[in-house]
Amino acid sequence: MTVELRSLTVDIDTGRWRGTVLEEVDVRVPAGQITALLGGPGDGKTMIAYALTGRLPETARSSGAVLVDGRVGYVPQAGIDAFTPDRTVGEQLRSLARRHRAWSVEQACAAAYYPSDAMDLLPQHNSAGQIQRAAIAAALLTAPDVLIADSPTASLDQGTAFAVWKSLREYADTGAALLVITHDVPLLVATGYADRLVIMSSGRVLATGTTSELSASADPQVHMYFHGF
Repeated sequence: MTVELRSLTVDIDTGRWRGTVLEEVDVRVPAGQITALLGGPGDGKTMIAYALTGRLPETARSSGAVLVDGRVGYVPQAGIDAFTPDRTVGEQLRSLARRHRAWSVEQACAAAYYPSDAMDLLPQHNSAGQIQRAAIAAALLTAPDVLIADSPTASLDQGTAFAVWKSLREYADTGAALLVITHDVPLLVATGYADRLVIMSSGRVLATGTTSELSASADPQVHMYFHGF
């Protein structure tokens, strides 16, 4: 399964503000690989996730092509957005497991390192790190062919982030296509978990390549990502 953006341009017009948030973006996410998406605030990373998951805002107008082959799973930047507020996390995870019959709740929570003692809590009573891991578990329960994860380890300590990335790598190795938005370049360099990296800048693709290719780039903007930590 593969997901791809071809010459995608997205314009936003709220009536109060108008601007182009993505411009002629080409991104390919092959099956069996992790593609890591990097960039600063406002560079268009989350808008790419929205485009791939059918979540572009009503004020958006787009051109180009969004090609998705297979079932898509999504881990939102704020993990709490994956849940309704009036049912416990455990209830909602068990409902997903019954519906999709692919993973057990125990398997998904183990892969996401979501603690079982938080399952009886409402989403808003989980910590930021807990609900982020619960959102990963929820996405895995749907057994998606394509998994789009927006900053899935941003609220986690280094050890837990490493473990979750290992689980994402293992899921990609089953044949799924993964696009992961992240700022954790040191971990990517140290582990080699990402097959390819895409760096965004001001709504455009600045560079694409492997970690070794981009770390050797002479472009100062690209160089900053690998030698600024």
